[in-house]
Amino acid sequence: MALHRIGITILFFYMRYSVQAVKNSESLVISVEPGEAVTLNCTLEGKSGEDVKMWYKQRLEHVPLEVGSQLEGKSAMISKEFGISKRFKINRIASGISLSIERVTKKDEGMYFCGSAGPNTLNFSTATFLAVTGQSDISVLQTPVQESVSPGEPVTLQCTVLSEIRAADLRVLWFRAAAGQSFPEIIYTHQNSSSRQCEISSSTSSSLYEFSKNILDHNHTGTYYCAVVVCGKIIFGNGTSVELSKCFCLFFKLSCLFLQDENAEELNCARQEDALYSVVRGSSVNDCRVTH
Repeated sequence: MALHRIGITILFFYMRYSVQAVKNSESLVISVEPGEAVTLNCTLEGKSGEDVKMWYKQRLEHVPLEVGSQLEGKSAMISKEFGISKRFKINRIASGISLSIERVTKKDEGMYFCGSAGPNTLNFSTATFLAVTGQSDISVLQTPVQESVSPGEPVTLQCTVLSEIRAADLRVLWFRAAAGQSFPEIIYTHQNSSSRQCEISSSTSSSLYEFSKNILDHNHTGTYYCAVVVCGKIIFGNGTSVELSKCFCLFFKLSCLFLQDENAEELNCARQEDALYSVVRGSSVNDCRVTH
């Protein structure tokens, strides 16, 4: 009987509310030093004067927690867990709501996203990862800073980890953050020892991690982050921006032009992405179709 009642409740919720994810203009990753202040802005539009807007925080492998909420025309309410320190403030801004955190600490690190609830809808923004940097016994350096490739070509990213903690205790993740994503996507994990003892060494060691991927189209572009999870904290690298090359079609055109000869056949050189054609004469060339 209890199961039957639960099923009715879930069905009622599904029929009553439409849940949507809305792109937020805030950066996907924001880095701050301990002790600094930071403000996150959310541009969710309300549908009604009675809409309530909320902020949530989610740590890696934890469920989201409500930071606070505000009803139109009312004062903001900060949840008990975040209100004790009196460092969190929620304010209405043009077309949305902001979350300000004073005297940031390492415990404030995590994913932050906002939401709004109307009579029949629930809207959630894309998330922003708040990274708290500062002095650490771990340094993460990514190379290259930017990579531009043609569709279908591979890209190899490198992540150098300098640490006083044993390499076997480190868990290294690769994230991809792109516009339109609700959350950065975990795409690969380097699995080391499962002991997680957090043993401090007397010397600093260097470990190199590589990640290779074929960039087929725009769905594989974005900013790739290397992150190290150890001793209950996560340290992000500087990120590598991966994008499609904008000049590969010009290369094909020039190839055709350089291969001209007196007895050439007519060639149609096509740009793969949008089928833009340039008619030239040449003997033979890759990615060109010979016509008589």
